[in-house]
Amino acid sequence: MFPQLTPELLEVLAHPATHKVIATIDEDGSPHAVPSPFLHARPDGLLVHYELLETSATNRNLLRGLWFDRKFAVTLVGALGQTFVIKAVPAKAEISGPAFGRAFESVRSVLGDADLAAVWLLRPQAVIDETYTTRKRDEEDRHPFSIHLDRLLVPRDQAISDRTQP
Repeated sequence: MFPQLTPELLEVLAHPATHKVIATIDEDGSPHAVPSPFLHARPDGLLVHYELLETSATNRNLLRGLWFDRKFAVTLVGALGQTFVIKAVPAKAEISGPAFGRAFESVRSVLGDADLAAVWLLRPQAVIDETYTTRKRDEEDRHPFSIHLDRLLVPRDQAISDRTQP
């Protein structure tokens, strides 16, 4: 069983202004991150990534991940600053069939004369809310006595511009 994708995360994922990035690991252990504009979720909770180029580093890295059970990350950054990191593993690569055909038509309707190498099904392993306000609140709850000294000198409601005035 894998983690449920929350309604908030699904809303961010589906929003057209959301930046979607997939980060995989090369054969030498180096990270490789690229946009994934067609990324979406299936009703069963699997993520779907359309890989356009057969010889791309992402395609090779996902295939290696499928063979060797290697994790990768998907980062979503919403229009309002919501940020989610989804750690996942490749579950399956579809290179033919009805689902592939529908994906191919979808890609071509957006990009015109484009290719589609594979429809990757990605199984989430963990979901992390990396939104700044969420992380800040969590940090303050977990470490209430850990504070930067500069924050002690300036009242919380004082604007930054007020502090920079001579």
